[in-house]
Amino acid sequence: MSDGLEYRLHGTDRRVRDLDSRLDDLDSDHRSLKARFGYTEDLDYELRDIRSDISECESTIEKVDGRVDEIEEELGGRVDTAEQAVRRLNQQVRLLEGQVMAAGGAPAADLDTFTKDQRALAATMQSGWNAADALLGDHLRSLHRARVGRFHDLQDRHQAARTEVVELIGALIADRYGTQGHARAATQLRKAVASEATLRKEVARQAAEARKASDALAADTAAAANKQPAIAAGIRAEKRLALALRSRLADAVSNRSLLPAWFVTALGSAPPARNTERWLECATRVLLYRLTYAIDDQVVALGPAPATSFQHRHQWYEELRKDLRRW
Repeated sequence: MSDGLEYRLHGTDRRVRDLDSRLDDLDSDHRSLKARFGYTEDLDYELRDIRSDISECESTIEKVDGRVDEIEEELGGRVDTAEQAVRRLNQQVRLLEGQVMAAGGAPAADLDTFTKDQRALAATMQSGWNAADALLGDHLRSLHRARVGRFHDLQDRHQAARTEVVELIGALIADRYGTQGHARAATQLRKAVASEATLRKEVARQAAEARKASDALAADTAAAANKQPAIAAGIRAEKRLALALRSRLADAVSNRSLLPAWFVTALGSAPPARNTERWLECATRVLLYRLTYAIDDQVVALGPAPATSFQHRHQWYEELRKDLRRW
C-alpha cells in the first residue's frame, strides 16, 4: 500500500510541476504581448476610437452620396433644358436659312415629283418585297433545318442500336448456356434492347414535327425558284431608284436650291460637314419611302405612322424615324 501511495504522490508532484511550468510559460507570453501591444485597456480604447472614426466616415459617405444624387438630378434637368434650347435654336436657324434663300431668289428644289417610270420601278420593288416576304425567314428556315438534322441523327442512332441488338443475339446464341461469354452477352443484350426501345419511341415522337419541317423546307425551295425572278427584279429596281433619287438630291444641294419644308424640318437645309455620306444616304431613303407610299405631306417627312399590320412598311418607317433623330 505504501509503495502505491508513494507512486501516486510522485505522479501528483510531477503534474504540479508541469502546471507550474505551463503557468510560467503563460506569464512569459503575457509579458511579451504587453511589450508588443501595450495594455489591453489601451488596445480596447484604440479599437473603440477606430470604430468611431469608421462610423463617422460612413456617415460622411452617406451625406456625399445624397449630395451626388441631388447634383445628378439637377444636372439632368439642366441638360434637358439645354437640349430643348438647342432644338429651338436649330429650328430658328433653319427658318432663317430658308427665308434668306427665298429672299435671294434661290430656286425651289422639286423632290416630290416623280416620273411614270420611277413609279413603275417602285411598284416592281414592292412586288419583289412581297415575293421575298412569302418565303421563309432566315431564322425559321434555320430552325426547320436544325429539326430535320436532329431527326436524321436520331434515326441513325436508332439504326445503330438495332444493329447492336442483332449482333448481341448472335453472340448469345454462339455461346453455350452457363458460360461467362453467354452471361456477358445476355447482360449486354438486355441493355441494348432497352436502349433500342427508348430510341424507337423518340423517333416516333419526333417524326411528325420533322416531317412538317421537311415539307416546309421543300415548299420554300420550290417557292424560291418561282419567286426568284420577281425578287431579283425588285432588287434591281431599288438600286436604280436609289441612284436616281440620290443624283436629284445631290443636284439640289450643289445648286443651293431651296429645299422643301418637310426636308428641312427632318434633315436641315444643307448636309453637315461631318458624316455627309450618311446624311445623303438617309435623305435618299426618305425620298424613296415617300415615292413608294405616295407621301405628299409638305411638313412631315414620313407622313402618318403606318399600322403595324403593314409589316414591311411599318418596319421601314421605324428604321427611318430612328435614323432621322441624329439629324
